Amino acid sequence: MSKQRIALVTSIDLPYLFGGEQLLLPALETLGCQVSIEIWNNDAVNWADFDAVVIRCPWDYHEKLAAFLDWLDRLRVCGVNVINDLDTLAWNLDKKYLFSLAQQGHAVMAGLCLQADDQRSLSDLMLVLGSNELVIKPVQSAGAWRTLRVNAQNIEIVNQEFDAWRQEQEFLVQAFMPEIISEGEWSLIFIDGNFSHALLKRAKPGDFRVQSDHGGTVHAVDVPDSMRLQAQAILHSLLRMPCYARVDGVLRDGQFILMELELVEPELFLELHPQAPLRFAQAIQARLG
Repeated sequence: MSKQRIALVTSIDLPYLFGGEQLLLPALETLGCQVSIEIWNNDAVNWADFDAVVIRCPWDYHEKLAAFLDWLDRLRVCGVNVINDLDTLAWNLDKKYLFSLAQQGHAVMAGLCLQADDQRSLSDLMLVLGSNELVIKPVQSAGAWRTLRVNAQNIEIVNQEFDAWRQEQEFLVQAFMPEIISEGEWSLIFIDGNFSHALLKRAKPGDFRVQSDHGGTVHAVDVPDSMRLQAQAILHSLLRMPCYARVDGVLRDGQFILMELELVEPELFLELHPQAPLRFAQAIQARLG
């Protein structure tokens, strides 16, 4: 029997994946898989040659969105097994999915979608959301790209940059959660709907962005059962259980409040749990049929 061929997808600036994601390749190889790392927009790759295409680190996609969406369409046409599946990716690529989760009764950070023709000012939006501090981000973005924190002290400066951006794309506007600063952002990792491990991300002093490329730090943590169950309930409300998921949020008065549900290309911090790489590899192999 020939080995199952798996492509781990990345971007041209991360040709060997990133951090703990690199642990997935040897884990898959221990299961007898033939694994290669492929750049998503490399036209020389024949994606139909693979038994599975696993989205891992194409972290430049949001700056090349039209090309990325076209690539996903080509994967659908060639019929390759994509993990997570293409319908889940399409749904999760647009942050307006948060509103559908809120409508299902999940606790989600308060926010609204600002379309390009919406003339409301940032001051108006503060009033609408009942918050004197906002976070604005594109509905399709990653890595805190074009993400801004707005308050009375910097609103005029932010407007200078944001006035141009808002003509180009839709933005998600949310009430700022002070727990991001005081405690940090919780990330719960699930494999096939089962809890794997968790971490707490903290921003560097003076910032609110928790990503490592903005100076944020990551700490492995234990989470209370109540938080795990709240995060897991979100996954069980989806049409399809994703192979991998990162559920990001803050804790307020004992309730987990969702900030983002990451199902496209989240960093899973596999290095923080000794069983996580193999657990992920086994879940991938199980989806090959």
